[in-house]
Amino acid sequence: MKRNTEKWKEKRAEFLKGKTCEWCGSSDSLCIHIPRAFSPAQVSSEIYSAAYARFREVYRQKYQKFDSIPTGKHRHKSHPAWHKASTVHKIEPDHTGLEEQFIEILLEDLEEGNFKKLYHEWLEETGIKELIEEEKKKAAEECEALTNAIVLCKRCHFASLRGMNLCPKCRSKYKSVSYETCFDCLPDERKAEFRKRQNRQAP
Repeated sequence: MKRNTEKWKEKRAEFLKGKTCEWCGSSDSLCIHIPRAFSPAQVSSEIYSAAYARFREVYRQKYQKFDSIPTGKHRHKSHPAWHKASTVHKIEPDHTGLEEQFIEILLEDLEEGNFKKLYHEWLEETGIKELIEEEKKKAAEECEALTNAIVLCKRCHFASLRGMNLCPKCRSKYKSVSYETCFDCLPDERKAEFRKRQNRQAP
């Protein structure tokens, strides 16, 4: 449904009626927001991403041959980071769980240059392309029906488009979705660590 039609305007007004922003509680400048995870483009992208990872493994097993070469590094209980096996530790190391590091060297690729072609053929053969079209259509229908829609004020809506959401602690500032709180709500020791890292990275 086009968003400049009278039908859409009526549907929008009915959906927003009596509601407030789901994040901050404001009743001003409300809009309908469909989380990115439910958009047809995102649904398609996630399936393609999983399919691509699966086909890389199929291709590897079917057409490629590798050799494992030791790097000369290992790790163990007392020193879990990879380090040279010749490293002399200051104290007697605990070699429990000793693990050698290897890198893989490609020896043979029977279909070199044909990966893309084989990938698209595989998508057709496995029915994944058809599945993606079905899921995109379903997501588009759900968007049309506002199945997964929420109400946000314009301020929160714009923040969401930048990959941010409302800080759950102060509920007044925004933060990246990858962080638990905004900077002001971090404990003092975390703030100090953050500033220390910034100073180290400064030119």
